Amino acid sequence: MIASSSRRKGSRSEPKMSRPQSLKPKSAVAAIDFGTTNTGYGYYMRANKGPVSSRDIVMEQQVSTTLLLSPQKKFVAFGDAAEDAYKKLTLKNEHRDHYYFRHFKMDLHHKPLLTHDMKIVDASGKSMVAMTVFELSIKHVKKKVLERMELNMGDKIIESDVMWVLTVPAIWRDSAKQFMREAAVNAGISNAQLTLALEPESAAICCKEMALRKTEGIEGIMLKAFDPGQKYIVLDCGGGTVDTTGHEVQENGQLKELHAATGGPWGGKLVNDAFEEFISELVGADVLKKFKAEKATNWIDLERDFEQKKRSFDGSGEVDLLFPHALKAMYEKVKGETLEERLQKSPYARKCELLESDILLKSELVITLFNKATDRINKHIEELMLYKKLKNISTILLVGGFSDSKVVVSAVKTHFRDQLKVIAPPNGGSAIMKGAVMFGCDPNVIAVRISPFTYGVHTRMSYDKNRHGRKIPKDVNGRKVVDNVFHKHLEIETLVMVGNKSTPKNYVVTNRFKPDVMWKVFKSTDKDPVFCDDPNCSYVGKLAISIPETVKETKVSIQVSLTCRGTELEAEAYLPEHKGINCSIRLDFLDTLQAGCDMSDTIVVG
Repeated sequence: MIASSSRRKGSRSEPKMSRPQSLKPKSAVAAIDFGTTNTGYGYYMRANKGPVSSRDIVMEQQVSTTLLLSPQKKFVAFGDAAEDAYKKLTLKNEHRDHYYFRHFKMDLHHKPLLTHDMKIVDASGKSMVAMTVFELSIKHVKKKVLERMELNMGDKIIESDVMWVLTVPAIWRDSAKQFMREAAVNAGISNAQLTLALEPESAAICCKEMALRKTEGIEGIMLKAFDPGQKYIVLDCGGGTVDTTGHEVQENGQLKELHAATGGPWGGKLVNDAFEEFISELVGADVLKKFKAEKATNWIDLERDFEQKKRSFDGSGEVDLLFPHALKAMYEKVKGETLEERLQKSPYARKCELLESDILLKSELVITLFNKATDRINKHIEELMLYKKLKNISTILLVGGFSDSKVVVSAVKTHFRDQLKVIAPPNGGSAIMKGAVMFGCDPNVIAVRISPFTYGVHTRMSYDKNRHGRKIPKDVNGRKVVDNVFHKHLEIETLVMVGNKSTPKNYVVTNRFKPDVMWKVFKSTDKDPVFCDDPNCSYVGKLAISIPETVKETKVSIQVSLTCRGTELEAEAYLPEHKGINCSIRLDFLDTLQAGCDMSDTIVVG
């Protein structure tokens, strides 16, 4: 959502404007990688007008994406500090009324309907408005970024001189992107100084720069992957999601998207979920639930220990975890037997061993914890290779924090050893952050994108028997018309040139008694849908256009265009018969109830 966005009454979001075109470069570019598991940031101070180098980007160590709020819903801590503060509260049994959120970014992927006022639940099941949770988190990170930049400069930062970049998964819906944008604006980032960067694109931008600069540690295969004319797939393996996109390197070094982003929730969190399922099967779901509620600090310690061992596990040897004595005692009290007795009767008897204060996981067991994620990743790559535009690709770039796992890299390399060259650049997790900063410096580094769907608006059109045959027309002022027509603006898999305007569509507004002209926006996986209720069509949001009060006619011609030339869907509208006056326009994907869009006497295609 890039054009102006409608807001609920009382919202603090600024009016949404078009994506910044970087006509006047900012003094600094700061990027926030707000991940499912970890959050980090990086920035670049413009010392000269030359191209930005990854070596000049300042990176800060990532922290856990964890937020702690007081019982009054006030900010307490974020990151590792939030985990430590919550642990102290649990030791004193003072944690129950606090709000403790972890891995909450995935709610934007899993929830089928996103709204301004939707709620999410914390670790203990208490609910809170999601927008506030994201806003407070981003506000804290923004404060840290500015403090670090000022420390680096030795001077006060003028916020209007900073261009902000927020990374998002490429597979996110328009509503999720709008949600993150509005949360960032609510957190104090000016909408005009904010752009969203797609995570796999950002990684590719950084890898290309590293290859061209022949960074130490870069494989020769990777150097060749970014020669003009070369094609590759980027596999961004994050904590929550895995997204993929395909690129072709242009002669001028810019990147052309070959296939719209695809992917799913197969990131590193799946391994953590599998570990929790293992513990649940070992001690019983009832015991684990009781343990997490009554001994939260012990559970946090076990989660942290597993997360660290998961990252360093290379596929061989045993994984040694400190196992809470309190969990053993609780199991024995509830079940009437020792946990050692239970283990010997379980399917895990030969796969792990309980010691006095530890649990040893054999490599066979640990690898099975990874399998759900790696199997789905490999299956998705196989599906991608069936697409016509990706059939000739021979190289895959593995990036993202989860790609730092040797188990993940090995699983992909082994599965495709006879088909693809699999490259895992050094520090693949930081590639996204650095690439996002580079994208903020030069958004045109991506030259061509692919429309992920067919986008259009619902409207009324003159009846065409050959096209609209299944609908019964009605007579309006002596003219046969049909309603609920899908009027196409963008076609799925169409090439969209970044920086170019799309061809506008012509409409006539026939009822000026309403302050706004309102359309419903639909998307489809078909190339040429006819009606908005066709099987593969779905409603995504509203497009509202305000015609200036100075235009007095009751019947007005208007030209509207939709495009995905940036990382978000954009819209423009103007009046060709009134010296091309631009209209105020709003796209809203969050308040997705279909009420309030009346086409029956408002719009006719010209």
